[in-house]
Amino acid sequence: MASGGAGGMSHQDWEPVVMVKRGARRTGESRTAATGRAMREGTATTERKFAGGTNSNHLGAGPAAHKLEEEVEDFRHASIGLDLKKAIMQARTAKGWKQKDLAHRINEKATVVNLYESGKAIPNNVIIGKMERALGVKLPRPVKPKKRPAE
Repeated sequence: MASGGAGGMSHQDWEPVVMVKRGARRTGESRTAATGRAMREGTATTERKFAGGTNSNHLGAGPAAHKLEEEVEDFRHASIGLDLKKAIMQARTAKGWKQKDLAHRINEKATVVNLYESGKAIPNNVIIGKMERALGVKLPRPVKPKKRPAE
């Protein structure tokens, strides 16, 4: 086995594959001797292993990458507004609850409440509705971004 190739792939066999026709060996001749003789005579065919064990056998990124680069649409998810964050925090602290307490009352994890109060959560009306019922207040809903007219 030859060493080399891609990093971490030293256990792979990177030598060319030699194909010899069946019955081409002479009596008493070993396989390696027959292969060497066939290669000297030019009767053996060889194949190189191209990108063996990798996924790099493609050329370039293709037409899909060009289409993605021309895309002008803004791909951001909706975020929690400052007014919703503050409203959740104020209502929770007015009741004397920790984030963990509110999470327990709405059957969610404490990290969900934390994400809403830090503004990193993707708004979900179901969760906001649960918070409204548990806290007993009406929370401001996030506004949906307006779609741009098609050009």
